[in-house]
Amino acid sequence: MKNLFVMMFSGGRTSAVLARHLKNNPDKYKNVIYIFLNTGKEDEKTLKFIQRCDDEWGLSVIWLEAAINYEKGKGTTYKIVDFKTASRNGEPFEEMLKKYPLPNNMASNCTRELKQRPVDSYLRENYKGFDITRVIGIRADEAHRKSIHAEKDKIIYPLCDEIPFNERMVRDFWDKQSFDLGLKDYQGNCDLCFKK
Repeated sequence: MKNLFVMMFSGGRTSAVLARHLKNNPDKYKNVIYIFLNTGKEDEKTLKFIQRCDDEWGLSVIWLEAAINYEKGKGTTYKIVDFKTASRNGEPFEEMLKKYPLPNNMASNCTRELKQRPVDSYLRENYKGFDITRVIGIRADEAHRKSIHAEKDKIIYPLCDEIPFNERMVRDFWDKQSFDLGLKDYQGNCDLCFKK
């Protein structure tokens, strides 16, 4: 069975550092795809940053958006977009709200329906027969955010476990680059996030 590393590119600085690490280590990460899941509520600077990382580093980022199925018992799938066609006015989020309740601390419908289910659908349809490992950009100083099911779910955290990175190291990396995200650290990717 062929291995596939699926790097979940959030559009943040840490995530981009991880993408660069994977790209610079092709011997260890031979078969990698980079996926960004657009909710339509990301800051325009995030979208430009993802595109710039892609252009600079040759990542071939796959841009996905949720395709909500309103029929009961039918799950969310995906549609492929790109920088130009990506929703910018919350369209995927609004479509989700037609079927599911407003996200809150008890029900993170947005993560499930706008991120997890679209990527699961995409991988099922396009990478059948692959041994998939998901690669997540969580730093060593935020190890508490790692999934307790990581091993079972085949999730790895290279910036936590392989080359321990902290927030300062990520900042130092971007201080040396010719471009940056352009958002403050407290500004999240999604302008509606109840977690912020």
